[in-house]
Amino acid sequence: MIVYLMVLIPIITGLLLPFLKLNKTNRNIYVVLSALITSAIAIFTIVNNVIIDFNIFSINQIFTIGFKNDGLSKIFTMILSVLWPLATLYATEYMEHENNIDSFFRYYLIAYGIALGLSHSKNLITMYLFYELLTFLTLPLVMHKLEDKNSLYAGKVYLTLSIFGASMALMGIIIFSTISNNLDFVYGGLLSGLININNINLIQISYILMFIGFGVKAAIIPFTYWLPLAGCAPTPVSALLHAVAVVKAGVFAIMRCTYYSFGVNALRGSMAQNICITLSILTILYGSIMAVREKHIKRRLAYSTASNLSYILFAVTLMTTDAFAAGITHMMFHAIIKINLFFAAGSIMIYANKEYVDDVKGLAKYMPVTFMTFTIASLGLIGIPLTCGFISKYALITSAISEGSIKAYLGIGAIIISAILTLVYLFTIVINAYLPADENTKNINNVKEAGIRIKTVLIIITFMIIYFGINSIDLLSFIESVSKGLI
Repeated sequence: MIVYLMVLIPIITGLLLPFLKLNKTNRNIYVVLSALITSAIAIFTIVNNVIIDFNIFSINQIFTIGFKNDGLSKIFTMILSVLWPLATLYATEYMEHENNIDSFFRYYLIAYGIALGLSHSKNLITMYLFYELLTFLTLPLVMHKLEDKNSLYAGKVYLTLSIFGASMALMGIIIFSTISNNLDFVYGGLLSGLININNINLIQISYILMFIGFGVKAAIIPFTYWLPLAGCAPTPVSALLHAVAVVKAGVFAIMRCTYYSFGVNALRGSMAQNICITLSILTILYGSIMAVREKHIKRRLAYSTASNLSYILFAVTLMTTDAFAAGITHMMFHAIIKINLFFAAGSIMIYANKEYVDDVKGLAKYMPVTFMTFTIASLGLIGIPLTCGFISKYALITSAISEGSIKAYLGIGAIIISAILTLVYLFTIVINAYLPADENTKNINNVKEAGIRIKTVLIIITFMIIYFGINSIDLLSFIESVSKGLI
């Protein structure tokens, strides 16, 4: 079946790569072609409305491994299938400055297949399986620089917190399985008619455990710590961790649990909802404040990611159709914006050898494409009109206003404060870059613009940021249908 091709092509090509002993050019062609073929198959299933719905095997009625595509899986698959090949092309140039390149691309490709398996999971058990496989496949990428003790420490923290989160999520799934005799994803949830005074507390405990467990990868408080640490990984890894695969897998899993397992009718107005929405609001503020304080560019962007992921979780935990649509929209548009910010930051690191905010003064003169794309992506993340970031932030705020509760208005306040702080922590970089260099700027004459592959990727994604800022009606209509369970 076609889903096997999607999942297995990058896994098999990744596993074979070290044994092929390809030279640099052939290896680059091999990995990009593998990602492109995989994405072409994935996009084909979406465009042609290919129906995927089958079980691979069953242990019993509850514990079943299977694949299925619905509206939400199509959204996540679109994000993966568009951005992963671009990230792979970017990586072929970026990794020329790194060691152990075959090993890097082996895990890079395999992780793509695992992420697509996660996207097409039919039930909680399958999603949990691929979710944890994604942890172990991205761990070698986080720890790519084994000779660097910072990379080793980041890997240990990432693995420790991921295992803790996995344990909590698994406990939540086990409790849920005692309430429902079905773990398949069904829009509206599985608890209709099963809620009673005897199990209401179990339902809330189960949801909190899953929210926090899957939320570890989404870097919610108090687990935000791992994300900035993981910035020591090569930039193509950081971009996927922060924009596409790992952190978005956490958000995607929480969406699944909320709207396709529990159902909002079982949770709205509960203690569980209040706890989870509070954690989301606090993370919005914490991530933005820490981003302002952080001077290392990639770690600053990492704290920004934590904040923006909780924009999405805030929308999810509002538990309305409009808010769900807004959360999906921001999940997609944040992925586009943030991956470009990381790609530009990586360009600065390898072609200017600069990593800190104070060191970029005067660089825009020498790296015009890099800083032009960084500036437009920054405008998008702030939420300036004519960028896709404005579309998603507008949707988040209006959906919260429609919900109308005190917690919704608190979330709006947090988003507004965060937007102001985003202006501060991103435009201090932009303004520094466009100021003339001074006597404190070191080795600026050695700076050069990125190569053609990196510039091409930056320009393509920048175009997407602007395009969806002015022409997203069809996409928003599709997202609205997904949020209502019509697709």
